[in-house]
Amino acid sequence: MLRQLLYLIVFALIATVSAQAQINSVGIIGSATPGGWDADTEMTQDENNPDIWTISLELTTGASKFRTNNDWAVNWGGETFPTGTGTQDGPDIVTAGGVYDISLNTATGEYTFTYTGPSYGSVGIIGTGTPIGNFDEDVDMVQYDSIPWVYNLEITLTADEVKFRENDDWAVNWGSTDWPSGTGALGGDNIPVATPGDYNVTFNAYTGEYNFEALIPIYNTIGIIGTATPDGWDADTDLTQNPNNPSLWSANLTLTDGVAKFRAEDNWDVSWGAEDFPMGVAVLDGPDIPVTAGEYNVQFNSATGEYNFAPPIAIFNSIGVIGSATGLGFDEDIDMYQDAAEPDQWYITLSLTNGVIKFRANDDWATNWGDDGFPTGTGVQDGPDIPVFEGTWEIAFNATTGVYSMTPMSVGIIGTATPGGWDSDTDMQASSTVGSTWSLDIELLDGEAKFRRDDDWATNWGAEEFPAGTGTQDGANIPVTAGTYSVTLNSQTGDYAFNGSNSTLNLLDNSAVKVFPNPTSSSLNINIEAVELQKNVQMVITDLNGRVIRVQQLDVLENLNVDVSNLEAGMYILQLSNDNYLLGKRFTVVK
Repeated sequence: MLRQLLYLIVFALIATVSAQAQINSVGIIGSATPGGWDADTEMTQDENNPDIWTISLELTTGASKFRTNNDWAVNWGGETFPTGTGTQDGPDIVTAGGVYDISLNTATGEYTFTYTGPSYGSVGIIGTGTPIGNFDEDVDMVQYDSIPWVYNLEITLTADEVKFRENDDWAVNWGSTDWPSGTGALGGDNIPVATPGDYNVTFNAYTGEYNFEALIPIYNTIGIIGTATPDGWDADTDLTQNPNNPSLWSANLTLTDGVAKFRAEDNWDVSWGAEDFPMGVAVLDGPDIPVTAGEYNVQFNSATGEYNFAPPIAIFNSIGVIGSATGLGFDEDIDMYQDAAEPDQWYITLSLTNGVIKFRANDDWATNWGDDGFPTGTGVQDGPDIPVFEGTWEIAFNATTGVYSMTPMSVGIIGTATPGGWDSDTDMQASSTVGSTWSLDIELLDGEAKFRRDDDWATNWGAEEFPAGTGTQDGANIPVTAGTYSVTLNSQTGDYAFNGSNSTLNLLDNSAVKVFPNPTSSSLNINIEAVELQKNVQMVITDLNGRVIRVQQLDVLENLNVDVSNLEAGMYILQLSNDNYLLGKRFTVVK
């Protein structure tokens, strides 16, 4: 027995020595190496341990394997990088570019790629969704020392678009349509930032994988619950999410004497409470909030815990401007545009003459506001007529406080297609009868054009469509064909049209279509009151960057219910058009 054991040990030693003797060289080969798949790059055998082979080498992004004697008879491959255990005829080792100290143990198959120098340059985030707000300048990310192909950054983003790119240049850039995580493709689409907020962004330049992790939790629902609420402790009364800040929630509510708490997603996993009323800072799992009966606009910030039981805000179906200074006199209101985030805030741009105006709700004198101040004031019920002076004004009005303001405003068209080129605007004329609508008769050249406000790029509209489309902030230059046109723009929706001599395309008054509820979480009712737009209508839904979300052709339309439950939270533009008319409406989806 002892003789057999000694024989086996001696045989093993002889086999090991023989195997080692058969390895004359070890090399690394593959698309990541200098020789590609055509030639090995030879490694150096360790003087103290003949199983260890090493090399310092610059690799490109690609694949690699190890093999002996410049032959595939003995080779190692593995599934992991930068370390792993290679196996005979194993898979290619997917390798990231860089300078590495590389080692292989031929006895165990273990390998390591230790990064020692950069092959990657800088990587930055760029786009209208970044704090810089354009596609001209990057926000540089931070490169990990130990994993040089991975970059990281904490950044505040708006609901627009971004991409990743290398070395502040478009030669190498990555994008995708997926949010908040995905795999960017070289030269891929802009990444849509569906929800504004603060994010920790990670990007892998080797794989293209990215992830936008919200630093502040974003909830689908926030509700108020308790004995003071309509459903007691049995069910939440949901608040409405602000489309511009997903951490802000509010609702007009009638409450009774009792207690209440805020909670997320209709369960007790995340809830907030405090001892103060009517305002304070709630903490997770805090005490019940004591509530005094009354009418309130309940406001809650899910990021900070701040809450306020404020006086209710005034919400009306419509607010209009009426008076001798408008083109319709005291015979008819000109409807204003409601702010999606603040439903008691209303806006309109109008060309006024010397005269007077008032604000009124729902096209009726039962609720109206007036004052003697100009260009600012605070309207009160049945107050005096507001004196105004000739000019084009952006008018803002708050239906809760009655506060109003009138700011001078101009809109022009600019670009190589216009008489002033890119050097000066050609001013348009605001309507005195249709809110926020501008027009101009002009002869244009072959070239490009955009619309902008107050001779400045801070507010501008552009898109790729001609002769009609929906312009967005910092959108593309509009391609223009030479001709004489009647040009129209709606500065609230961005809708524009270039009407040639034979064209009858017109922008319709905003009041021609009613869209409700707005904001909405599931469906949108569209009530078309203008008979001109009730046949052969195309409906297009885009986001604020002009990206088309949905297109639908409709034959006869008066009332329509559109399912928008699959849309991300945010603001969208609904465009309705036929051969003769065009109208746009903004709506907001909340979750």
